[in-house]
Amino acid sequence: MMQRKKAAPSAVFSAVSYTVGLILFTAVAAFAAEGRASQEERARNMVELGEITVTAQKQEESVLEVPANVTVMDGYAMEDLGIDNIDELTDLAPNISVDKIDSHVTQVVFRGIGGMTNMNKIWNINVDGVTVPYAGVDMFMDVERVELMRGSQGSLYGRNTGAGVVNVITRKPTPEFSFDSALEIESYNTQKVRAAFGGPLSENQGYRLALVYNRTDGYMENSFLNSDDGSRQEQFSGRFTFENAFSEDNILRLSVTGDAYNGGFDDYVPVVFGTSTTTMNNEEGKSKGHLFSPTLTWERAFGDVALTSITNYSASNSQTVFDQDSSPFDLMVLDYDENFKTFTQEIRLSGGESADVEWLAGVFLLKEEIDLLTDFRFGDDAGLMLMPPGLHMIGGGTIEGQGAALFGQLILHPLEKIELRARLRLDYEERELTWQGKSEMGGVPIAPVQDFSRKDDWFGVMPSASLAYIIDDRQRIYGSIDRGYKVGDYAANQVDIEAVREPVDPEYTLTYEIGYKGLLADKRLELSAAAFYIDWTDMQVSVVKDNVALMLNAAEAHSYGLELEARWRAAGGLDLLAGFGWLRGEFDRYDNHPTGQNMAGNKLPNANEYSFSTGVRYRHNSGFFTSFSAALMGPEYLDEQNLIEQESYLLLNAKVGYEGSDWAAYVYGRNLLDEKYLVHSFTDAGRAGEPLVIGAEGRYYF
Repeated sequence: MMQRKKAAPSAVFSAVSYTVGLILFTAVAAFAAEGRASQEERARNMVELGEITVTAQKQEESVLEVPANVTVMDGYAMEDLGIDNIDELTDLAPNISVDKIDSHVTQVVFRGIGGMTNMNKIWNINVDGVTVPYAGVDMFMDVERVELMRGSQGSLYGRNTGAGVVNVITRKPTPEFSFDSALEIESYNTQKVRAAFGGPLSENQGYRLALVYNRTDGYMENSFLNSDDGSRQEQFSGRFTFENAFSEDNILRLSVTGDAYNGGFDDYVPVVFGTSTTTMNNEEGKSKGHLFSPTLTWERAFGDVALTSITNYSASNSQTVFDQDSSPFDLMVLDYDENFKTFTQEIRLSGGESADVEWLAGVFLLKEEIDLLTDFRFGDDAGLMLMPPGLHMIGGGTIEGQGAALFGQLILHPLEKIELRARLRLDYEERELTWQGKSEMGGVPIAPVQDFSRKDDWFGVMPSASLAYIIDDRQRIYGSIDRGYKVGDYAANQVDIEAVREPVDPEYTLTYEIGYKGLLADKRLELSAAAFYIDWTDMQVSVVKDNVALMLNAAEAHSYGLELEARWRAAGGLDLLAGFGWLRGEFDRYDNHPTGQNMAGNKLPNANEYSFSTGVRYRHNSGFFTSFSAALMGPEYLDEQNLIEQESYLLLNAKVGYEGSDWAAYVYGRNLLDEKYLVHSFTDAGRAGEPLVIGAEGRYYF
């Protein structure tokens, strides 16, 4: 077992002590100042936390009313804390971690669920109500807020949400013209430029345009190729939104999102060399993709009934070239290409807000085409693997799918302080596979071409129920049970026909949760606490059967744990955040693993045993601004065998600057302790996380 300690216990203890001490000192000082003030002054200076409205359950409501533990952060807070990407946000969210495969491809692991390497993801990113099938949707662009929803979400969000959902809400056109821009310069020859502006076009029409451009040489070096930009990346993203308000309760909105990224993929180092940012790969690799995604949203009220229609088309491509042996030898390279063309239509009706029964009913339609191409090519040194140099093993497939779903929710109040919610979603999907496999050398086939096709369909039933006791209008306790569902699938990215012949059936998660939510201390302290247990059954995993690696429903697992979160307005301009998570998860059954080992009893991969996070942001009337965040990530295994262990590490980030009436300037740092840690492992190689980064930012806005 490989273990690598990322920070000495004394360093971790000192850093955590410093963080806790800073919070306590700030709190004591704030309360002391209030104690010296008169009652009238205290009343004038009292600053309440703003109410956070979310759409986690497909309708607007206070986050305190949602019977689930949802971490929410608004866009301005994310800017203050320097959060650009999903992995920077999850550092501050208890029991949510990331498995960062390359600069863009990320698996989000909710409560230990989602960190396996398989076909469909078991979590989704939704942007303004649409699931976008694209590897590059890892950067938050001009967002109003992000909602991290833990646990099974199938009853409202349908397929492939058994672990959780990242719900992103973008900023909409404003009644007055506004402009916000920023330029950042960072370590590793990194530049970031962003701008967002918009306003009214007429009395009833408005627009907003957001643009982001990033480029970097990356923090990886290659000693074999004598280069320092093998993990370079360049990305351009944009979103245009047009809104027409026929009336206050009749709004039509068109948004178009585009993205393109291109760079290297030279990130993996054999773990025997420890956690290193210096590779020795003979193949630099590449990472490339693009997206075009228009969405038409119509929101219309008919008396007490609200209609929401969301129509989306997404076309995306992702390409990867990867040196699979992570060595100077020219052994084997993976060339992988995937294309998605997806059309979705969702229509929802809701009502009853002024009555005793609130309701929501909806229909969802899907048509999707996925093209996959996998090419394993063997190089000049492949003889060391007993494989012929120049061999290409190629598998390519097209999956055409169509599906429909019905879903609904009822919110009842049988007693004055009791709230009952019941949800149900019925999902049907038909998929057809057309696949071809071949082996060739120099473009000449060396074996008969293998053609295969089949059609299957699956039906998913996803119920959910919750019961809440309303202590008062600011506090409640709840219990819930939710079923998640991952649709059946084909191993169309394989090169062996035996691995493709049989599909895998759906897998399921069942999440049990109890929790408390409260807004206390004159609406200045928000607390949430949750305990959960998750059953994960019919897992789609890789096994060996008759000497062939297959994907089968051959495993079961469970996880359980605790989460605590707090948000405190300590004084005017001073906000503090804190979170703690504790997690246990393991396989109950998983034999015939490709290694020949039985995984039963092993811990689930890519799931921290615990995490502690805190954040402070302070803004003074003089223009002075500072923010600080710390995340202590507990130990985790990066593989199902539990051979590669990442021990605990501490990430410290800070930002300080001056804000004027229409401009601002900051300096900032990430990973100030320059911790060395892994974010993903592949066979016997690992990918290191971001080292120390120092940057400066200038902003102009009005």
